[in-house]
Amino acid sequence: MENGIRLPLRHERRFVRSYHSAEHKLGSEVSRFMDGSASITVSELQREWHTWSDRDRIDFCQNCCWLSEQPDFPDMLRFVMQHAAPSEWSGIAMSVASNLPRNEAFDILLRALRTVEIGRASNIAQAIAITKHSEAESTLSKHLETIWAHEALWDGAEFLNWVAFDATTCIGHLIELGAKPSEFEQRVHQLAEHACSGNQRSCRTFLAKHYEWLT
Repeated sequence: MENGIRLPLRHERRFVRSYHSAEHKLGSEVSRFMDGSASITVSELQREWHTWSDRDRIDFCQNCCWLSEQPDFPDMLRFVMQHAAPSEWSGIAMSVASNLPRNEAFDILLRALRTVEIGRASNIAQAIAITKHSEAESTLSKHLETIWAHEALWDGAEFLNWVAFDATTCIGHLIELGAKPSEFEQRVHQLAEHACSGNQRSCRTFLAKHYEWLT
């Protein structure tokens, strides 16, 4: 059920149920870890990971937060961050920030940030901010400068320029960590006038609470 509309079951995978209504053009995915219809231990994860499809790996990473009460969950996170691909790290980054010791989480996420492509780093940057590590703000400040120098930052896009999206969200995380909004005002003006309308909208969505003129 979403917005009062009953969504029929479309398909069921190992870790996720997908619901979709073609009539209402609405869809939703629900973690099977949430209702207990799926389960896994760290030993099973370590034994089976290499046999999983890319879809199963992404499903696990995006839905494993429901396992946070399991004593072996931290070891699952360590295993995945060591063996997964960068495309899968994004789904598990917030769990790493919230469930591992702060210094360990920061070190793992910093290595990930240095590995992922610009334009695919927003979740990793958000997770670094969540750690509240003493070096989180300086790390994200350097990351923003790297994004700002990227050759594709101002390219148009049909849906979203992901490099510009990384810039927008990074600014938001820096402000949440204590940086002054005035430090980024000129850049936010530029992002608000981005060639891609999707980036204009995302700028308002993520930053309007810090810049009244965006509303």
